[in-house]
Amino acid sequence: MHLRSRFLAEDNLLLITLDEPIGTEQRAALAQSVDQLVDEHQPAGLVFTLGPAAGTAAAVSVILRTYRHWANAGVPMAVATPPAAVRYLIRANQPALPVHTDTEDALRAVRALVRRQAGADRPEPYKGERRVRL
Repeated sequence: MHLRSRFLAEDNLLLITLDEPIGTEQRAALAQSVDQLVDEHQPAGLVFTLGPAAGTAAAVSVILRTYRHWANAGVPMAVATPPAAVRYLIRANQPALPVHTDTEDALRAVRALVRRQAGADRPEPYKGERRVRL
């Protein structure tokens, strides 16, 4: 199993990439590695990227587990994967998890979720003059 990670310090995001397929016997090790990375970096958001060959049922299972665990902890997450069948499988099992075809779109989605969570996307209160007609 070859898992790569990159911490994007400017956004406090963690990008985790899996490029090779895993089987059920590697699922627990992958889940543990992902949890360790998130614990280590304490990111504001998480993007999981699956390469074209990595979209096995075991990998999807780990992504769904990761989403449930870290979403409950308040860490927004998105997934990027090219194969439509893998995106469909993820969406069918977890409709709330944003799934995209490319990594940049997934990063944008997580950045937006982090801003929303921080309250940065709330509209500014009206500061102008108000007139009431009677």
